Amino acid sequence: MDKYQLFHQLHHQHGGFVLANAWDLSSAQFIQAAGAKAVATTSWGIAASLGLADGENISFQTQLALVKSLTEHLHIPLSVDIESGYSNDPLQISENILALARLGVVGINIEDSDKDTNALRSTEQQCTIIREIKKALNENGFGGLFINARTDTYFVNDSPFQATLKRAKAYQDTGADGLFVPGLTNIEHITSLANTIDMPLNVMAMSNFNSAKAAFAGGAKRFSLGNSLYDLVGNTIKTSLTQIEN
Repeated sequence: MDKYQLFHQLHHQHGGFVLANAWDLSSAQFIQAAGAKAVATTSWGIAASLGLADGENISFQTQLALVKSLTEHLHIPLSVDIESGYSNDPLQISENILALARLGVVGINIEDSDKDTNALRSTEQQCTIIREIKKALNENGFGGLFINARTDTYFVNDSPFQATLKRAKAYQDTGADGLFVPGLTNIEHITSLANTIDMPLNVMAMSNFNSAKAAFAGGAKRFSLGNSLYDLVGNTIKTSLTQIEN
């Protein structure tokens, strides 16, 4: 079984799986050493580790350099948070993702937020992007790469469920392999969404939602830790120093 197949299989097993997010090589190696079957990057953590805010404030070349280091040193599948694709041009986004695929990445998160406007792209715009990504991957021998379509509806909509459902169906029909809905913490919504779509549902740990077991019981297949481990490491350092000084 190759890494593509393993990563897809993790999303379709009974129950679900926890996907820890790394921000540099050391954190990724710790995650691997802990027995994780896959690892992902956290754009928030990467940016914060470089003294920057999240939101494509690191260059794509910096992103590529980190990913190259990770794929050279890890033996488990790696998924990359590429935010909005580092462009609004579907062809350029596809080229960016091909660059990641050539480094050995097995999955990506691609979100529907527009970094220039801080609003959501239209459903049609995002479908065009997903379609071009899928086409480019298939034409270049990377058809197994997992496209995790992220929607930020729960961060911007007053009535997010219906908006999420509409986008989910459109993204699925366009070629997405999974749906990622950060901010979705309502178990009833998780269950309804998981039962309606035909692709794995990914939710994320939040300050008020940190039970992977509850998410899996609701029907989610992937529970991402986001920047939780980055925050935990920072808090551990502060606590340890305080204890040593006292």
